Amino acid sequence: MSKKNSEDPGSWFAEPPLRGFQQRFRTTHRLWHQRSAYQTVEIYETVPFGRILVLDGAVQTTQRDEFIYHEMLALVPLISHGCPASVAIVGGGDGGTLRRVLACPTVTRVVQVELDPVVTDVCRQYLPEIAAGSFSDPRVQLIFGDGAQFLQQAEEAFDVILVDSTDPVGPALVLFSEAFYRSASRALRPGGLIVTQSGSPFLMPEELRRTAANMRQAFPLVRTYLALVPSYPGVVWSFTLGSTGPDPLALSLEAVEERLAQWRLSPRYYTPAVHFAAFALPAFLSQGCRGDSRYDLLPADETLSEQQA
Repeated sequence: MSKKNSEDPGSWFAEPPLRGFQQRFRTTHRLWHQRSAYQTVEIYETVPFGRILVLDGAVQTTQRDEFIYHEMLALVPLISHGCPASVAIVGGGDGGTLRRVLACPTVTRVVQVELDPVVTDVCRQYLPEIAAGSFSDPRVQLIFGDGAQFLQQAEEAFDVILVDSTDPVGPALVLFSEAFYRSASRALRPGGLIVTQSGSPFLMPEELRRTAANMRQAFPLVRTYLALVPSYPGVVWSFTLGSTGPDPLALSLEAVEERLAQWRLSPRYYTPAVHFAAFALPAFLSQGCRGDSRYDLLPADETLSEQQA
């Protein structure tokens, strides 16, 4: 059941506190609110970011800065691979990752597995520019179901797997597990890559460490890289890449430039220079990704931090 509400100008939406930190957005309307079989789905009209998609209280994407997250999730592994033909997307119900994958002319097939059909339906209605019609592309097979189960049982292989999921809680927790990454490794062709969003390195350091550690059990090469996403907690956001062969840092700047030109892509955030700069981690973060919690910037006791917020 949907609720189409108009709220007083100047009202605010706030995300749940996280390690003593909380962000909020000035809103003008709540356009949608529904409890699906899996989560609470909301769409707000906000002053700074336009319309935003909120799942279980956490902002997932916005009209104004979605391009940053989606370009960095998709283009880094696609460019690193060089000639991806078959791609699997786990999650990504808003269609932004799918749109960037389909912009790659070498891609002939995309299988997208989204858990919650309500997310896709609502985004098609209220945020149609994010997918920009991508779900209707004949190269796309859209499946509503369990992404972890799909990869575990996959009978076809992929060049690139993109995990565009919510944070590692509830149904999404399995998507950050060692077992999931082992399934993904088996579902990749030789030379394949996987990338997952891995949270805020400042506010979610343990989640990032665990993601990198679990991925290392399944992939010989694991690298974390960063992007600046203003609507996400802490602004700095991380992605973790696992590869069975290609190293995104082994490319030359000229090779990245050539692939972008050949594919006729004109991203708004991703550039050849950004491709390499994204992997240049500050010393404290590099050590933290290796498992050393002494490099965390914020208190470890999340419960205490929330009580003090």
